[in-house]
Amino acid sequence: PNMSHLRRLSCLLLTAHKTVLFSSSFDASFSKPMHDITNPIHQSWTPRPIPSDTLIIAYAHDSGKVEQAISSGVNVVCWSFVNMVNSAGGDPVITTDLNVTAIRSIREKFKSVLHIAAIGGWNGPHPPPGTSGKKWCDLFVDFNRELGNIFDGIDWDLEGHDDRSSLTSKFSMDTLDVMADFSREAKHVHGLTVTMAPAESYLDSMATDVDDSQLFSLDLNILPSAWMRSERDRSIINSSGFSHAGRQCYAYVLKKAGIDTFDWVAIQLYEGFSRYLHETTRIQPESLDSAEAIFRRADAFYRGYDVNNMPSYGKVNIKIPPHKLVIGVANGWADGVKFAKISSDDVAQAQRLLLEKYGPKGLFRGAMFWTIEEEGNDGIFMASSLVTALKSCKSS
Repeated sequence: PNMSHLRRLSCLLLTAHKTVLFSSSFDASFSKPMHDITNPIHQSWTPRPIPSDTLIIAYAHDSGKVEQAISSGVNVVCWSFVNMVNSAGGDPVITTDLNVTAIRSIREKFKSVLHIAAIGGWNGPHPPPGTSGKKWCDLFVDFNRELGNIFDGIDWDLEGHDDRSSLTSKFSMDTLDVMADFSREAKHVHGLTVTMAPAESYLDSMATDVDDSQLFSLDLNILPSAWMRSERDRSIINSSGFSHAGRQCYAYVLKKAGIDTFDWVAIQLYEGFSRYLHETTRIQPESLDSAEAIFRRADAFYRGYDVNNMPSYGKVNIKIPPHKLVIGVANGWADGVKFAKISSDDVAQAQRLLLEKYGPKGLFRGAMFWTIEEEGNDGIFMASSLVTALKSCKSS
């Protein structure tokens, strides 16, 4: 998702040795470390458990509409964004411009809601080379402790860049290894919630041998394969100048870290010019029903699909079990032309189709939407509508 429209608040830098705060909006008391990292109370902190109900996950940067979203049923907030960069002196640091004061206040008010640090974002930095995944995880744990442990885990949202020539228009193997190793350390050593939210092309269960979509690639500036099969569709892509798809890159992270490392995987079906958008709006003579398209993707993840030419592994079968799959949709900002418009009823109907095929064990874990800031736009309140739709599905 593109974060360019969201305002900057402040920047917190934390190294293994000290905390430095540059702020125009925080209280003066935040100008020094908020907690002694040797305090045994904070050493024994335990992340909140994942809600047992259907997950309703939402991303947020500003805190303004978050309380209303939680009151409407959101039980996981992914705060965007936290970044892994090098300081001016060359040391690895964790940075954020999030208003941590507001996050802490919301956390204290709603005791059962999970708060996740989303890492990366569209146009966001990728971790610079030279630092191991374990070291990055240690830095994050210290960073979180200094903030009073406001995050219960991390969400991988590393993506590409508007500038196709940017270094972050391509993953490096080092970055993918860092993601996998950080994830394992966070989950199995520190007990954090660990999740990922790949764009559909980054983890595409509908990949086919008709094109090259089953082939692993590090590139994040690829033409969307589903749109390359007809002159009519190619002309749309060419006129838009869009060349920002990936190809199965997150599959490597899943393979190396292991599916047991991840608490859920949320697929962004709202990726620009996604395969999902093509199947539901462009196929002639009749496009696929939205709920059926979601069902097919979930079913393919459950059964497993192949990714070829994966470094170190070759051909790999990727599976995501129902209790770890989350369906990612957009709220009112999606135009239905470049970004898929998916209703809460579509998500619920897909859930019913899975219920018919698999029984209760086939229900996916929940739904995610981007973004809380856009709630109410175009008359769409995704938080409450997802809660209502998925609740009706479970009771049907």
